[in-house]
Amino acid sequence: MAQNSFTETVNQLVKTANIALSFAQKTNESLTTQSDTVTMSIDIVDPITGDASVATYSIPSYNTTINKANIANRTIDTFINGTGKILQNDGTYREIKVNPVAVSPSTITNVTPPTKFGTKNNWFFESLMFPQLTISFDLKGKIDDRSDRVAVRRVIFDNFNDVETQWFLDNVIDESLSYYEAISLLNENNKKYWQDDDIQNLPLYTEPYTGYFLITNKRTISGKEWFYLDTLSYGIPSDEPVVKNLELAVGNQLRYNNSIYQIDEIEISEKRIHLIAMVGIEYPSIAGQFEIFNAPFSTKISEIPIGWNECNMIFLKGINEDYNLLGDEWSNAISFFTNNLILTNSTTTLNEYYSDNILDFGKELEGQAKEKFIPAWFGVKPDAPVLEVAGLSVNQINTQLNASLDVDEVKKTQSQIESTKTIINSLKSTIAQQKSELVNTTDVAQRENLNAKISININDFSKRTIEYQSLVKSLSTIAYESDAVNAQPKYRARGFFNIPNSKREFLYDKLQEIIQFEIAYRYLKLDNTGVNLNTYVHNDPSTGKKKRGVFSDWNLVYTSIKERNYDSSLGIYKWVDPNISDGEEVNINQIDIPIQKGEKVEIKIRSISEAGWPNNPIKSDWSESIIKEFPSNLQGSDQVTNILTDAITEETTVKLNETLAASGIDTHIADSIPNPNVGTGTYFKHGSINLAYDRSTKDVNGLVTATATVDLQNQLNNLSSNTFLTLTNPPDSSSNYPQLTGTLQQFFQAIINIDASIFDEFENILT
Repeated sequence: MAQNSFTETVNQLVKTANIALSFAQKTNESLTTQSDTVTMSIDIVDPITGDASVATYSIPSYNTTINKANIANRTIDTFINGTGKILQNDGTYREIKVNPVAVSPSTITNVTPPTKFGTKNNWFFESLMFPQLTISFDLKGKIDDRSDRVAVRRVIFDNFNDVETQWFLDNVIDESLSYYEAISLLNENNKKYWQDDDIQNLPLYTEPYTGYFLITNKRTISGKEWFYLDTLSYGIPSDEPVVKNLELAVGNQLRYNNSIYQIDEIEISEKRIHLIAMVGIEYPSIAGQFEIFNAPFSTKISEIPIGWNECNMIFLKGINEDYNLLGDEWSNAISFFTNNLILTNSTTTLNEYYSDNILDFGKELEGQAKEKFIPAWFGVKPDAPVLEVAGLSVNQINTQLNASLDVDEVKKTQSQIESTKTIINSLKSTIAQQKSELVNTTDVAQRENLNAKISININDFSKRTIEYQSLVKSLSTIAYESDAVNAQPKYRARGFFNIPNSKREFLYDKLQEIIQFEIAYRYLKLDNTGVNLNTYVHNDPSTGKKKRGVFSDWNLVYTSIKERNYDSSLGIYKWVDPNISDGEEVNINQIDIPIQKGEKVEIKIRSISEAGWPNNPIKSDWSESIIKEFPSNLQGSDQVTNILTDAITEETTVKLNETLAASGIDTHIADSIPNPNVGTGTYFKHGSINLAYDRSTKDVNGLVTATATVDLQNQLNNLSSNTFLTLTNPPDSSSNYPQLTGTLQQFFQAIINIDASIFDEFENILT
């Protein structure tokens, strides 16, 4: 057929008309079909080569076009409503908020300078605990889901003791109180409290599920486009490996890049899904990836820090995030005592947990806030005190050892002892005088009278001796029981001095109190010079050389620290001025230095300020020193102690005398009689009545038949004054003794007159 012939032209015209007719049919079908697309095939002939081919086109259906228009409309509406989400570079989503057209803010002018200041409740101590203690409130459904914050006001009751804590438990716990009612209740009962205002951030939004699905293929079946996935499983986010135990279902939403699709059909066995576009215009493709999608949500759990041993009332207010607007009214009080709370998933109370596990730096700061410590950096050097010698006196301090003694009774007993000793000595002299008179007296009546007096005095002497021993033992027992003898008197140089005035630092603007004193003292020689200082040698490990150190003769002591009491009206601790008139109080401005007889002590003092105390306190210069000497007129010993000491010494003598008496020494001495015929000091050891001998009785054969002990005096008395003895020469004796005849007295006188040369033989005859 010729080219460009009429026939060829008609054929081409017919083909073109058929294509147009087919397109019109497919277009009409796209307007009525529920399928996503309409497919149209067209035969195409290459005009140059003449090759024929078939081209297939997919025409979006009217329903698809409307759906996409609706998607675009919903997307725009979402953004306009401020609820849209966009994906950020870090993979997180943020809401789209609608703002007016950007306009540069106006210049701020005419701001009035401040003339007053205010305070903000800021009880931050709980944030300094490790681990931190918190309580949780679930506010889901109680505040707007778009709220990211909640206002919290804590009223912290000052339960400074158990009584206050119990008042809170009895009057506040379980009571439904508005903020106004709660504050009124505390004020009406004069209760101290603090307030803490805070804006608590709510937990971050979290995705409820996690899962990714790879697009392995897509296919049009019955006019619907289906996507084939590698898996239908997904899970819940976790810090541990995710367990994918959930499966996709109709109604689930998937994200593809920045577009959101919803599953309206699913074929589980083939892992294929049909989607409806919801937001976005990106179209999924093979090798692309879906992600499970749910609008992020917030649990609305408000976690509020708390502390140990706190009585809390918590009030909450919601916040409108669109306009940063705070709610009109506080919630009712949520009241509780923290120590009674129980640890989650445990039976441990907060009080127990705090004791065992919490490191609480906040308590230290809280204490410092209440004690108002002044840093050394802001300290001002205080003045040194002025000392006066007249302000010191020396006193014995251990008089309590004799305090339990009846001093009058001790002195009375000692007086009785001295009186008894005087009587005993007098009796000794009297008895000795009477015995001397007895020797020189020949009159029988006088001798008997003297002997009677001597016997009476000896008996009285014995009684007085026993009385004396009893009194000495009594005092000795008191001495041992009171330990007064062993205790030496102790003396102190004591007195008071004036506390210098407090100083003020102009930046810190607070009076800085003097709270303590450092006292230095040393003992002096009589010429007021110090004692010789000793030098000591030690090795320096850093250099290996010997170092010499001079040991100071100054001794350092610190007075007590000024007392601080809590002022509940101010909520702080304040220093208490000393009361030197109270004998029960140990004051910071008192001196107490050891001293003894014959000593001098030099004293100097410097002030210690509260600034920098206790780590780095500011100190004054040393005061001018004073010298205190032990008074020469002060009694160096105690009278009662001396009496008791003498009693113990005298008891030793008493015990010795008792031992001698038990041995019979006193009886022997009492029987002695002075001998006036011999030199001074010579005396007869015993009277004849106290001398005994054994007298034997013999039979005719000269054998002893009986023996009896008799005293010499009685035997002498039994001898008759008219008894005659005759002494003749023995028959067998060659000696010529004189023949003696007469009384016994004459007999003994004859014996005395016998010549000494024959006395021995005469003695043999008598035997």
